[in-house]
Amino acid sequence: MKILLTHVDYIEYEAKKKAIESAEPLEEEKQRIEECLVAFCSAEEGDDESVVQKTADEISKVAKQVNTKTVVVYPFVHLTSRPAKPQTALEIVKKIEALLRNDYEVHRAPFGWYKSFELKSKGHPLSELSREIMPGKQLEIKKIQQKISKKPEKPQEAKELAPNDHRILGNQLDLYSFQEYAPGMTFFHPKGMIIRNQLAEFWRSEHRKHGYKEIFTPLIMNNALWHMSGHWDHYKDNMFFTKIDDTDFAVKPMNCPGAILVFKNSTRSYRDLPMRLAELGQVHRNELSGVLSGMFRLRYFTQDDAHIFVTEDQIEDEVMRVVDVIDHFYKTFGFEYHVELSTRPDDFMGSKNVWDKAEKALEEALKKRGMSYKINPGDGAFYGPKIDFHLKDSLGRTWQCATVQVDFQMPERFDINYVGEDGSQHKPVIIHRVIYGAIERFMGILVEHYNGAFPLWLSPIQVRVLSLTDRNAEAAKEVWAKLFENDIRAEIDLKQSTVDHKIREAEMQKVNYIVVIGDKEQQTSTLAVRPRGDKPQFGVRLDEFLAKLRKDIENKK
Repeated sequence: MKILLTHVDYIEYEAKKKAIESAEPLEEEKQRIEECLVAFCSAEEGDDESVVQKTADEISKVAKQVNTKTVVVYPFVHLTSRPAKPQTALEIVKKIEALLRNDYEVHRAPFGWYKSFELKSKGHPLSELSREIMPGKQLEIKKIQQKISKKPEKPQEAKELAPNDHRILGNQLDLYSFQEYAPGMTFFHPKGMIIRNQLAEFWRSEHRKHGYKEIFTPLIMNNALWHMSGHWDHYKDNMFFTKIDDTDFAVKPMNCPGAILVFKNSTRSYRDLPMRLAELGQVHRNELSGVLSGMFRLRYFTQDDAHIFVTEDQIEDEVMRVVDVIDHFYKTFGFEYHVELSTRPDDFMGSKNVWDKAEKALEEALKKRGMSYKINPGDGAFYGPKIDFHLKDSLGRTWQCATVQVDFQMPERFDINYVGEDGSQHKPVIIHRVIYGAIERFMGILVEHYNGAFPLWLSPIQVRVLSLTDRNAEAAKEVWAKLFENDIRAEIDLKQSTVDHKIREAEMQKVNYIVVIGDKEQQTSTLAVRPRGDKPQFGVRLDEFLAKLRKDIENKK
């Protein structure tokens, strides 16, 4: 049994047509349930009575954690590549539903139908959790198979993808790949690393300007740390674990605890605040194979976190600084965005007075910045309110990437302090924030946003130099060498083929500029330059071309 648990403001679903002949009769075609935990369930081959209680217990546990009394059981075969027979699956789902009815108001989406659905996820750390529940005998068999098997499990059969899907473009442009030996993880190729490194260098440069100090914390840390942070109680089923010297360790799913330990390592004064610690931190999350989706849903990714330690009086000003940084980043990439302010949820931690103060600080920062925003009542994280930035790409889709969260709870859990002007100990407030969100996911969005045609500063191949004939090869090499010396990412094509064929190849790789060297260019020491998607320009001087490239790269064009 595989389940995906989502805490939502609402889910609305409508049965469209039968998926199987034995689909159960419809009571209602369309339903809308608000403020609930949705349990997408997929029964698998080999599931039996032993999974029923385990699954009901797991759903109940999460429902208690998110403080809801309403559960929607949603049969969803797409979570697995080896579904149980329909009759078996229906019996299991009905039994799970019956157990949950003892403590919850339960709704079940109709079994055996194609359904359209719409939901709004809460967006807090417990709003998306995946689980795999095995029958007792099958679990033991799988453990034995994993020990003796040398081959990885076969990935799910690839679905038909749109031509502009980042997985298709990534393969065509040789940027990255996905391998069955590491499902949910990205293999970056040399050209993809150029884009990734450019994103990281831009991130580092802008953060230096704004007073951030970069840190890097371990991937694996003692389980005691995750008990202290609360991840053990709220997130352990989405974590990976290992042992070192017979001691339990976890692979980090989030970067917060590491940054807090860096802060706590020394005595801090009010003069040190705000302290801005930034990290391109690598994290792992144990997601179900059925929900993995290229670079948009991964098990391993790099999160561009920053944890800013401030006094309560500094919250508003610091949030305004963060908003300015986010605005600059998104405008650089040509994104439009809208802003949402999410306030205290029902299961909030801490005191109402502290929450009121945090929410007011966030709202005042947005007002002073002159930003329009929408309020999402009750949609904040359990440890603090947040501002979410939803960017709009060239295809009209919106993505929630950047977020700013105010946290009064972690300083209490970790007992971190600073020495105030009065000489006594005070608790700082932590502002958690990301801009890209995850570099891999952001890069996937960019690939589709630009349709693979990157602006010059990001492009893995900025210029390709072509020789018109063999006799122009040496002149082409000299031009390529001059570009290379000036840190331009240039390639050279001296193949014995027609220039039209060479140009088509360069256009397929979405090169920004194609430079052709023929007899005339060789004699006059000029270039024939074809900008991407534009007509060729003749008689261009190399020094002028270099000056334009440097200017456009500097201006992030």
